Amino acid sequence: MSGVIAFPYPSLTVAKVRALLLGVLLAFTATSTSALAQTPGDVQPDSFPTASPPTGTPRAGGPLSVVTTTSLLADLVRQVGGPRVAVETLLPANADPHDYEPAPEDVGRVKAATLVVQHGLGLDAWAERLVDNTGGDFAVVTATEGIPTLSSDEKDFGDGDPHVWFDPTHVQAMVTTLSIALSGVDPEGERTYRTRATSYRTQLTALDVAIAERIATIPPERRKLVTNHDALAYYAERYGLEIVGTVIPSLDTRAEASAREVAKLLEAIAAENVNVIFTEKTTGSGLAVELAGQAGITIVDDLYTDSLGPPGSDADTYIGLMWYDTTRIVDALRSQ
Repeated sequence: MSGVIAFPYPSLTVAKVRALLLGVLLAFTATSTSALAQTPGDVQPDSFPTASPPTGTPRAGGPLSVVTTTSLLADLVRQVGGPRVAVETLLPANADPHDYEPAPEDVGRVKAATLVVQHGLGLDAWAERLVDNTGGDFAVVTATEGIPTLSSDEKDFGDGDPHVWFDPTHVQAMVTTLSIALSGVDPEGERTYRTRATSYRTQLTALDVAIAERIATIPPERRKLVTNHDALAYYAERYGLEIVGTVIPSLDTRAEASAREVAKLLEAIAAENVNVIFTEKTTGSGLAVELAGQAGITIVDDLYTDSLGPPGSDADTYIGLMWYDTTRIVDALRSQ
């Protein structure tokens, strides 16, 4: 369910921030559940046109068993592997990789795989423990190996912000890594992996250009984002947006905002004349809803960030996710 919730309150001013803060914190626990229950109208963004990739040659011994930690990685492997791979993801659609706890059956899935693909950069640290504790003859590849990252001072993200996929040029590098890894465990399929990776990278170039064109339709003074957690820094840097603040001041969705951090965010919203907060389907948005209500601004509560959407949704592929989120962001910022 996609949605925009608008609140009929007066606009927030800096002078009102401290008076509002106490009400926000007290009301959050009591009202977040009911606020989330509001049912906004459906929005159906136009889908991004994609070309059919080269078919590739099926594998003589049957599809290669590949296990990925996230649904996004599963899509990338399918794009590169085509008929030569059978892909299973440990995280289901709409699951949050930050707080996932491996299930007992995940051990069997990993043990039976020929190739295990993990994201790295602290996003799926649980996967490293799972792999280390699972006996089996499988190869492991970290999809983000070698990708330059935005720095982070958070202790769990010493290698940088893990949300690199919000820059399609980084995903192009991940696709190359996956193509090499698949060829390493299945040399006979090297041509299929190479040609399909090349085709998909071309699609990502077209996506990158199209997103930039969409963002350019937003008036420059409105290109400002407030999000539920710090997931869109690469997107903002790539496409010239400003991150004003985040409700959860962390790369990890499990973190909690302090009263001081909430006050600082409210002040920033007022000072920067921000009129919309963006939240995600994979994280609770109760505090964001309450903040938007107190501030008299809009909340868009249906972005996809750390996970693809379910099959058949507008965001059930990486390209679909990026185009869906872009459409929601552009429409919201243009309509302020």
